[in-house]
Amino acid sequence: MDRRTVLRAGAGAGLAAGLWAPAGRAAAAGGSEGRDWGGLKRLLGGRLYFPGDPRFAPLNMPANHSYSHRVPAAIACPRSHEEVLATVEWAGRHAIGVVPRGGGHSYAGYSTSDGGLLVHLGGMRDVTVNGTTLTVGAGARELDVYAALKDTGLLLPGGRCPEVGVGGLVLGGGIGPATRAYGLTCDSLTGTTVVTGDAYTARCDENSNSELFWACRGGAGGNFGINTSFTFTLHPVRRATAWYDLSWAWKDAAPALKRLAELIAEPRYRKSLTCQFGLRTSGERRVYAQGLCFGSERSEHPEQTLRTLITRLRPRRSATGTAGIRECMRRFHETPPGDPYAAGSIVAGKDLGASVVDELVDSLGSWKAASPDSRATVSFFAMGGADAALRPADTAYVHRDATFIVDLAAHWSDADPAPVPDANRQQLQALYRSLSRHLGTDAYQNFPDPGLRNWQTAYYGGNYARLQTVKRTVDPARLFTYPQGIAPTP
Repeated sequence: MDRRTVLRAGAGAGLAAGLWAPAGRAAAAGGSEGRDWGGLKRLLGGRLYFPGDPRFAPLNMPANHSYSHRVPAAIACPRSHEEVLATVEWAGRHAIGVVPRGGGHSYAGYSTSDGGLLVHLGGMRDVTVNGTTLTVGAGARELDVYAALKDTGLLLPGGRCPEVGVGGLVLGGGIGPATRAYGLTCDSLTGTTVVTGDAYTARCDENSNSELFWACRGGAGGNFGINTSFTFTLHPVRRATAWYDLSWAWKDAAPALKRLAELIAEPRYRKSLTCQFGLRTSGERRVYAQGLCFGSERSEHPEQTLRTLITRLRPRRSATGTAGIRECMRRFHETPPGDPYAAGSIVAGKDLGASVVDELVDSLGSWKAASPDSRATVSFFAMGGADAALRPADTAYVHRDATFIVDLAAHWSDADPAPVPDANRQQLQALYRSLSRHLGTDAYQNFPDPGLRNWQTAYYGGNYARLQTVKRTVDPARLFTYPQGIAPTP
């Protein structure tokens, strides 16, 4: 009896409790000798592109231009679940690695490929709203979801960037302006359909293929297959919502950040007040804080919270207001600039102390711009609200005890010579070492750092071994792999 027969029978390695119930496999097409690119092109209705085709370069360009030199053997553009299934089955028979791309915004370029098959999902951007249920296709962007939810008063707690793919966001966890109030994006996921590395269709939820469903809530994209659809429960936001955008002069950076860290750590604000704050060196150095205030029966009115913020934080400039949830979220959209950058992250498990703030301000204050277009940012995402309602083992996203997620980045331009990115990376590494001494070395899998040591523990903690077991079952041959991809259990 082979492995597939065992899995279909519901036995094998103690995984009978809901891991594997494949709904179907693509039919074999073409021979196994060589790579029948023509056969794949026919399966895709001609939507297979090679280097030199005028459509290839735009499809291949990642959001982080540091990885624009990577060139896949071909780019497949499926438009349906069936075409994804056929593409993955073809790739398995022809022994070529597969890299799926939704939005293409992986910090570390993991949605790019060198010599493999890039599966571009931009033709699968359908979005359907049925009551409080949202279903999206594999290539849907956040802007597609925003458009579908316009004027509904319903919220999917997503990220900051309209162009980011919903799939990549949810598979790695998903943090953003509403996280403390409504949890991570993956916390709202109720089902997903996956074409696995063995070219099976796995329809997953809490009761069917439940281990794979668990892995899809924080196990990061590109590990187990291609998710062709996602289903979420939406959150009605019936009470007033307020927004705020504050900034301070650099000379006030340290006291402002200390006051801010103390305020957002107060228990009464952990679910009603969301916050992203940080420091930027682009042009004039500045300190900022922005976020949302949610009203509830147990908390003060959002406008009262805003008055408290202004009084206690004493910003140099402030803009505040009340609006519907969609308008509030829109105010903090950030569109990636489309340039080269290096980035990393730290998941902090304790409150931000005064010594950390002082060291951070000193480090950013002495940052040396390696070129006119060079800049650095350090952003703190406040956690510890609704995101902490689940236990670390409840989903593959393990960082349930986090107080902050820190995003560190250095940017430059495409035209800058080689010494510029090298200088920026060195300064960024020094800043990371400084902060990690105080805050630890846990990291957020959706802000991957290709140079991170012990990334298995940093991203997944005690959940990594369980993820390896899922990987062994659904993609033992590692058709889907990348430098920080989950390895199957030996």
